[in-house]
Amino acid sequence: MKKLLLMTAALVATTGVFARKVKIQVDMVGQTVDASGVHVAGNFATGSTSLPSWSPSGIPLATQVGTIYSTIVDLDASKVYEFKYINGNAWGKDESVPAISQVGGGNTNRWAWVGNGTDTLVLPAIKFAASAPAGQYAVRLKVDMALTATVDANGVYVAGNFQGWTPGTTRLINYTGDGKFESTIYQVIAYTSMDTLNYKFLNGNAWGKDESVPSECAVDNNRRVILGMSDKNVDAVCYAKCGVCKILPKYSITFNVDVESICGVDSVDVAGGLLDGSWGAGNKMTRVGTTNKWTGSQANLDSGATVQFKYRYYKGGVQNWEQIASPSGNREVKLTGNTTLDPNCFSSFSNCNPRPANQTVTFKVDLSNVTPNGNQYLVLDYLGNAKSSAIRMTPMVGFPQVYMTTVNDVCNGTVYWYFMNGDSSIDANKEGFTDTTDRACTKPNGVGGFNREFLRTTGNAQTLYYYFSSCKTSSTSVEESASISTNIKLYPNPANVYSIIEFNDNAASHNVSIMDVTGRVIRTIENHKYNTLRIDRDEMKAGVYFINVTNTAGQSGSVKLIIE
Repeated sequence: MKKLLLMTAALVATTGVFARKVKIQVDMVGQTVDASGVHVAGNFATGSTSLPSWSPSGIPLATQVGTIYSTIVDLDASKVYEFKYINGNAWGKDESVPAISQVGGGNTNRWAWVGNGTDTLVLPAIKFAASAPAGQYAVRLKVDMALTATVDANGVYVAGNFQGWTPGTTRLINYTGDGKFESTIYQVIAYTSMDTLNYKFLNGNAWGKDESVPSECAVDNNRRVILGMSDKNVDAVCYAKCGVCKILPKYSITFNVDVESICGVDSVDVAGGLLDGSWGAGNKMTRVGTTNKWTGSQANLDSGATVQFKYRYYKGGVQNWEQIASPSGNREVKLTGNTTLDPNCFSSFSNCNPRPANQTVTFKVDLSNVTPNGNQYLVLDYLGNAKSSAIRMTPMVGFPQVYMTTVNDVCNGTVYWYFMNGDSSIDANKEGFTDTTDRACTKPNGVGGFNREFLRTTGNAQTLYYYFSSCKTSSTSVEESASISTNIKLYPNPANVYSIIEFNDNAASHNVSIMDVTGRVIRTIENHKYNTLRIDRDEMKAGVYFINVTNTAGQSGSVKLIIE
């Protein structure tokens, strides 16, 4: 198998400019050689050389071996030279260079990179006015480094089966003509008689600097391939990617969050996969004046990117991730322009309600569905350290399977908590909510588990009473389970525009139906999971209506609504 002859056989670039001997040759096979001989003209008069510049008669190729004419000249190294062969000694007798061999962009000259070296650089004997040496094809390989953060100081190279997989001999140049190196596209022209080329690009001149070719366009162990050889001007591919480099516009995003529902916040940040701070350090946010709103911005994010993120607050030096009910467990926004997000409430996709006055809350847990394991604990406002934030619960008089504790001056608008059956320093003792259908009263805690959630709407004393690891509510008397009418508040009543139902029965969700005085059901709301429900008048005429409520414990109740 023949190896590829390279148009540019550059060695590793070094600092400074050195003269190098270069053998320039052309194959005149099939041509009638002019009586004045064969010449080469180009921009050779640079630096230390005394060669003529673009003189059609100044540099004869006087040495002839068969049909090949050549000469050896001294050229400054680390430069690109443009040139043409001339069958004679005057313009008009210069060759017409094929497009694949031209500089491009309207520049019809040939070009060659002369790297540093102490040996003689031998340019291939290309046929006059043709693209390659006799019996071979020209292949123009190009790679776009636009998305590469830094191009190696030693340059960009290609290695492949055509040159023995040697990483530091075949250099690509980002030459755009007229002595300029402005493009992100690096290229080389090579010549081969092979039927299949395997190759890969390198950002540098040694193994370990080679690209990782994506599996979608890789063959034969992480290599690129060209099949069915002929003259090929191969489209530029993005370095370490399959297609072209797509440079996306950059946008900024301004994050806003309201921590009105949380008391005593020290600081807030936002963390996410596409942000500077990523999921670890996070990006610090700034308080907006004396409000409970915090803001922060991130610039230079790709257009079309889907940003996943969460807010975190810090209290007493401990971080607390927000608990988001979404398929990914995170907030998400797709960038189509500079974006400013609404100041949603922490752990919510809606605005914060005003925080009610401090409240006394009694927490009860029924362990009749599990085996008690030593002491029982309540972990309130999950802070990531159950041992330091756990409150020991005591058995309820007359109900040995029920444990309780009362917490005064509960401040947060939304309270998160969970029960523990046993040593509070052992995570396995935390309630697990293994029944996926029984998590309506919980939210993901951001670290793989679930916490109970209580949205406070008033400052009145409240009792939260559940079975362990369940959203099923419990009770201690027949009277409590018979009706929940006394635990339903309706205001304003009478109503003109709307009325609010407030559920104070600790249930995970409620089914609500509205009936008129004839018994006709005019509206139903099923599986409502919040502590309040707004009833808009809409098409309801003035008159008397009955609101029937059933909770997840099977308790029911009814209240009368008057529409004026």
